Amino acid sequence: HVRSRRQRQMCIRDRSITIKQPWASLIVHGIKDIENRTWPCPKKYLGQRILIHSSVKSDREPYMIFNDTQADVIDDCIMDVCGYYKNIGAIIGSIEIVDCVQNYPSVWAEKGVYNWVLANPILYAKPIENVKGKLSFWDYPGIKEVSIECPECGSIEIAVEDYTSAPFPTYLHRCNKCEHVIMESEWNVIK
Repeated sequence: HVRSRRQRQMCIRDRSITIKQPWASLIVHGIKDIENRTWPCPKKYLGQRILIHSSVKSDREPYMIFNDTQADVIDDCIMDVCGYYKNIGAIIGSIEIVDCVQNYPSVWAEKGVYNWVLANPILYAKPIENVKGKLSFWDYPGIKEVSIECPECGSIEIAVEDYTSAPFPTYLHRCNKCEHVIMESEWNVIK
């Protein structure tokens, strides 16, 4: 069975990867721009949005694992990250993987491994809890992300159709640029 390009994109959009805390939180907060792996990112995921799942098993406490340069980078928002660090076993946001290189010039890049370059993080206001992760990439079919245009400032945003609003499935999104709250009825979906 051969899938159409649109079907392949829809499957990839629902792809997830499990990352230990606090790294997962740093990624979705837009602080950590690299994911270090011993294996290269498959080319089919480059340029794609991937869901970030925080592992049930966390790394050591945040203050014990950062080098001085990394600690300086997160200094102003350490309390936000540490508070969000408690979200484990949950899908907490999404990210785009834009490149895969070695020795990338970032404080988060480890030498001698593959540095997956990340961009355009989305932090979910309500993490999807009690989700069991897996190794490598895996499918999570329960999220639908759409690109919308903010009616106030024109910013192109990625909004999540949030299942948690049931029984009243009205989706809301706060613009990352002007903070206008956009109701689903105002969504101008960008194809």
